[in-house]
Amino acid sequence: MREFLSTVPLFAPLSELERDAIAGVMSHRKAKKREILFYEGDLCTAIFLLECGMVKVYKTTEDGREQIVNVLHEGDLFPHIGMFGGSPYPATAEAMEESSLYSINVQELTMLLQGNSALCIRLLQILEGKIRDLQRRLSDVLSKDMKEKIMNTLSSLARSRGIEEADGYLLPMELTHQDLANMVGTTRETVSRIVSQLKREGHIEFDSHRIWIRRL
Repeated sequence: MREFLSTVPLFAPLSELERDAIAGVMSHRKAKKREILFYEGDLCTAIFLLECGMVKVYKTTEDGREQIVNVLHEGDLFPHIGMFGGSPYPATAEAMEESSLYSINVQELTMLLQGNSALCIRLLQILEGKIRDLQRRLSDVLSKDMKEKIMNTLSSLARSRGIEEADGYLLPMELTHQDLANMVGTTRETVSRIVSQLKREGHIEFDSHRIWIRRL
């Protein structure tokens, strides 16, 4: 666990002693594919650190549709809202594949933060980055057509999670047309049509287990 914490951007700047203190309040668990980690609206009693695997965070619209807010990978800490306790989970989290993760009790985390200014500052920096990302995504939703939204979403995933190649990025993840539709706020049929067009134009290669995106 110590070695893993040293690779996580949030905890890497801390001393070994400080990381040991954090490890002391973490509990390991595994999640099966499609297992729900928490539901939107439930009281936030724990936050999670993803060791390996993939988790989607989504909200449910009034008409029952799923709107994916984020797709999380190794080293991601979630959720960010509710991290200090006393508020509900802002969305539902579901494992997209078999995953390994750690849970941290929010009350014990709060006690640690009270005595560690370096960790508090690092948390604020990460929260600021998340806010900037949400602002960018909101701008995409409001100002771009659906083809641009889909291409920008795939490119963003590729840059942050993909394997860089000579002329693009390889994204070794299972992402269905419905998942992508839920991320950009459209129908599966629209995504299927646009993905087919992007394939014909040579911008992407897309199958059930891997995506290749040409560098923009």
